[in-house]
Amino acid sequence: MVKRFALISCMVTVLISPFVSAQSHPFETLRGLERFNKSNTLSLPDSLDANASLFTIKGVKIGDNVLQQAIKLEEQGGQIGRIRGGTRSDKIKFSFYQPYGDTNLEQKIELYFDKHNGFIQQVTATYLLQDAYSSITPIREQTLSAAVKKFGPPLTMQQVHDFSGIKAGDIDLDKFIKGLQNKSQIHPLALEYLQKRNISRSSKWVKGEQNYALMHSGFDRCYLWNSNTFKQILTFCFFDKTGASPNSRGVELDLHDFPVKQIIKELGNPHSKPDISL
Repeated sequence: MVKRFALISCMVTVLISPFVSAQSHPFETLRGLERFNKSNTLSLPDSLDANASLFTIKGVKIGDNVLQQAIKLEEQGGQIGRIRGGTRSDKIKFSFYQPYGDTNLEQKIELYFDKHNGFIQQVTATYLLQDAYSSITPIREQTLSAAVKKFGPPLTMQQVHDFSGIKAGDIDLDKFIKGLQNKSQIHPLALEYLQKRNISRSSKWVKGEQNYALMHSGFDRCYLWNSNTFKQILTFCFFDKTGASPNSRGVELDLHDFPVKQIIKELGNPHSKPDISL
């Protein structure tokens, strides 16, 4: 009798387990993400293999499925924030907290995605202290060290000089951009990105830590990692100490992959209205 009961229990478990594993994740019914299927993947040409991305933040890269990655971040212990704009949203935020001195450190991960197909177009990680009166400088130094350890050194002053064709000193950002254009060493969307960073005549590259090139753009101070012809760009930015409340702003890693972003853009809206001509 006991053996028969055990056999029936095993059979019931086998029958039930597929239904249990097939249960949807709560995010799959969450307003703002419910219209996406987590099994959808971005089909890329061989030259743009999704696995070839040099840079990832929390294991997330450009072109990933936003629903799939949201579930992954939640499994890592991330607390989901409000998805901006409901079913028209294009941004989702996760926060990871840890004690730091007499306050808490928040690592905020923001996934920006195209609202029609659900693929990630930009990943931003920001480190913030709960107490804005605590100095962010140690966090900035630790984050830069961690980034160098993971991604290698950022752009150096020697590289900036080589790209711009100028041998020494600080390099104006517009001259750096012109140097890249002249050598055809930049992706068009990366060019657009840098031109937007070039907000004033004072925007320039200066020598930062360990001869890394530090971009000055307004009150922004940024180190930059790049792939060949700037197809991928990762920046690590912080506010200059002369700017308003640099501690409140925190420090930020920002990831872009321009060829993949272009493919996402070309996918367009699969539910666009027909063109009716009367």
